[in-house]
Amino acid sequence: MLRLSGLILTLLLATTSSANVTAELNQVGNATLKVMFWTIYDSYLYSKDGVYRGVEPELALRIDYRRNIKRDDLIDRTRKEWRKQGVYAGSSETWLQQLGAIWPDMKRGDQIVLRVNAELASEFFFNGELVGSIVDPIFTQRFLSIWLSEKSSYPDLRDQLVGLS
Repeated sequence: MLRLSGLILTLLLATTSSANVTAELNQVGNATLKVMFWTIYDSYLYSKDGVYRGVEPELALRIDYRRNIKRDDLIDRTRKEWRKQGVYAGSSETWLQQLGAIWPDMKRGDQIVLRVNAELASEFFFNGELVGSIVDPIFTQRFLSIWLSEKSSYPDLRDQLVGLS
């Protein structure tokens, strides 16, 4: 009985810690991406104090998927966005391969969080569990630029995320 209680406590602590990736952060803004009449995802930006000042430690972008999306489609879209913004470079394909190893296919209801650590590396959490990281501040900057840059394909979404509207 004591072993069962210990196992239950361990499971509860693991669930609590993994589910609270953004718990100690403050929301900066949120936005929903809709393409035509389809809702693709809800997105939320967090920082330590609820203010967006650019890419810094403890910044987090959370995306709650409202549709099924294949990993390869997400990677292709990342590549297209980088090209559109003029930040696609030689290292981009290496990063995209790393993303392919980290990300699963997304199903409706899945959540992915990118959290920036103290070294400005990107830590990816899938449904609350750490699934991988890319330890390159340039990657972190370029990846988050898809949503947070003034060159974003969805400027209204960007403004809502960074708290401008």
